[in-house]
Amino acid sequence: MLCLTWLCLAPFSGCWAPFVSRGIPATSLPDHFRIPFRTAGEPLNFSQLTIAPPKDYLLGPNDILEVTVPGLFERAEIHPLRVQVMANGEVYLPLAGSVRVEGMNLVEAQRAINQAYADGFLQEPRASVVLAEKSSATVLVLGKVKQPGMHLLPKYQNDVGHALAAAQGFEEDAADVIEVHRRTMPEQPRVESVKRLPPPLECECRSLPCQAGQFDLTCGATGQVYAIPLRGPYVEALRPEDIVLESGDVIVVPSRRHEVFYVVGKLNQTNTVRFTVGERDRELGVGFVLPRDREIDVVTAVAMAGYIDPIDSPTTVTVHRVLPDGRPLLIHVDLIAARYDPRATALVAPGDIIYLNPDVHWWMRRTFDGVVGRLITAPYESLFR
Repeated sequence: MLCLTWLCLAPFSGCWAPFVSRGIPATSLPDHFRIPFRTAGEPLNFSQLTIAPPKDYLLGPNDILEVTVPGLFERAEIHPLRVQVMANGEVYLPLAGSVRVEGMNLVEAQRAINQAYADGFLQEPRASVVLAEKSSATVLVLGKVKQPGMHLLPKYQNDVGHALAAAQGFEEDAADVIEVHRRTMPEQPRVESVKRLPPPLECECRSLPCQAGQFDLTCGATGQVYAIPLRGPYVEALRPEDIVLESGDVIVVPSRRHEVFYVVGKLNQTNTVRFTVGERDRELGVGFVLPRDREIDVVTAVAMAGYIDPIDSPTTVTVHRVLPDGRPLLIHVDLIAARYDPRATALVAPGDIIYLNPDVHWWMRRTFDGVVGRLITAPYESLFR
């Protein structure tokens, strides 16, 4: 009888809604579902992205020196000799031949060159050495920076921080992570396929999978990709070798357009998210970009979608979340209970889909509104045909 009544009234209700999606009650979830993980921790101290230069500049391969040796050639004008430090750490000078200067400062290099000319060439050599040009690394900076492209980084400035400065910093929609793409030289030994940085939070419940750490060092035969987070407890794991760049390295700053959650229902068109495919922008659907500086829970997410209404809103929702291993997780949230019980909700993660669950009272309200509206307007419909 109830089903027959529903079938009779449904055509007059003027609406349709999906059945209730069951899920794990939010109150039974472990606490890490309510602890901030996306914006957890202090922001990165950007000085950690730069290397501390030594007190004295130490010479190395590809440095260019200007060496002036008075009296080297009789009756000749004194001109500086422009020489480059070779890959073996030596410079080649007239008469003296090869002189090793790698790892020396300018004073030590000058002493070594004078010693080389004193061995049977000049009686009292008075050579002077000037650093004409520092060696440099050419890196490529891509993604959400203001000036992407190739950038030349001098020695002791060939790090991630100076590369970002050369690219004029981040754009507004840059993600809170920096990717360093490196080439692995053939002579270097293979390392394990994946090294993970410490995960943000430990799981409190073995029955439910934990959210894995997002920032990995992935290594293989073709190269390495190292992700540096700009916020969170991971930053202490940074080492000098993680931020030093060599020629051929690539810095990528991803976009945060993927940090979106969805609410099934009618949303404001200003909240429609777009994404780029090739050179064309396409609609991503009705959704919201997560705030950069704070976490939001399910109640806040539903309020952003305009569903907090004492008459017209369902009282429960189901959150569909895809876990790192690809399995779906359904979380049932009671919006009324979540208003006064913090354990009755969960924080929203990128990619979450929030479904409204119509309850009995919601169905009765919507059906009653539809029937009454039809009864009032039915006598006048023929007048407007």
